Amino acid sequence: MKRTLANILRGVISFGLLAYLVYMADISQIYATLKAADYSYFGIALVIFLATVVLFALRWQILLRESRIEPGYSRLLAYYMIGYFFNNFLPTSIGGDLSRVYNVARVSGKPATSFGIVILERIMGFVATLTLAACSLYWAMRYFHTTLIVSLTLSSLVVLVFILVYLLNPSLYNFTSRFLSRIKLFGIGGKSKRVLSAIHALRESKKAIFKAYLLSLLCQVMLIVMNYVLALALGLHQVSLGYLFLVVPVTFVMGMIPSINGLGVRDYGYIELLSRAGLSSAEALSLSFLNTLVPLLMSLLGGILMVFYRNNVPDPAISKLEAPAE
Repeated sequence: MKRTLANILRGVISFGLLAYLVYMADISQIYATLKAADYSYFGIALVIFLATVVLFALRWQILLRESRIEPGYSRLLAYYMIGYFFNNFLPTSIGGDLSRVYNVARVSGKPATSFGIVILERIMGFVATLTLAACSLYWAMRYFHTTLIVSLTLSSLVVLVFILVYLLNPSLYNFTSRFLSRIKLFGIGGKSKRVLSAIHALRESKKAIFKAYLLSLLCQVMLIVMNYVLALALGLHQVSLGYLFLVVPVTFVMGMIPSINGLGVRDYGYIELLSRAGLSSAEALSLSFLNTLVPLLMSLLGGILMVFYRNNVPDPAISKLEAPAE
C-alpha cells in the first residue's frame, strides 16, 4: 500500500509539474519549435547515446571482471539495454538497476556481488557527473546570483566521495561489518554485509576503479554533447556547449527528487537554467523533451532484447573465471 501511494505521489509531482510547465510555456510555441527542428541532428544524437551505452556496459564489465564474473560483453550490453527499458517504463530508475542485478546474478550465481558492483557503478557515475558540474561552476557563476546550486553540487560531490572512501576503507569496513552482524531481522544484516564485502573486495583494484571513473567522465561528456546536438537540431544556437556542462549535470541531480524518472522536475531545471542563456520556456522544454525522447526510443531495443534473453541463461559453470556461487 505504501509503495502504491509513493508511486501515485511521484506521478502527481511529475505530471502535475509537467502540465503546469507546458501550460506556462504555451503548447503551440512548443509544437512550433519541435516542428521546425532539423531531425537529421536527432539521428546523430541517437548514435551518440548508443555509443554512451556501449561505454557504460564496458565500465560494468571492468568492475565485474575484478570480481571474477565474466558473462561476456555482448550479454552485458544487452542487460544494460534491458535496464534502460525498465528505467523508462517503470515509475523509478531503480527498476533498471535491479534488472541488471537479477540478470547477472542468475548467470553468475552471485547476487550479493552483482548488487554491490551495480551500487559501486552508480556511485562512480554520480561522482563523475558532479565532477563536471563542479568544474563548470566557476565559469557559470556569471549567470547566477545565488550560491544554492554551487552549495548543492559541491556538497553532493563531497558526500559521494566520502561514501566511496568509506566503502573501500578497511577500518570503516570492519566497523560496519560488526554492526551489520548484529542485525538479525529477516537476515537484512547478513545480506547487507555480503553486498558491502563485494564492494570492499575491490579496494586493491585501484586501476579498474580509476578506469571506471574515466569511462564515467567520458560518458557524461558524451551525453552533454548529445544535448548540444539536440540544441542544434532545434536551432538554439545561443546555447553553448560549455554552458551545457552545467545544465546537464545539475538537471540530472535535480531528477533525483521524488518523481517518475525525473519527469517534470528535470524539465523545470532546463527552463530555470536555460532561461539565463536567453531561451524561452518553450525552447527549453523542447530541448528537454528531445533529451527524454532519445533514451526512450533507444530503450525500446532493450524491450526486444528482454524477450530474447528472458530464458536464454548460460550455465555459470562454463565460465572458468567465475568464483563459486555465494
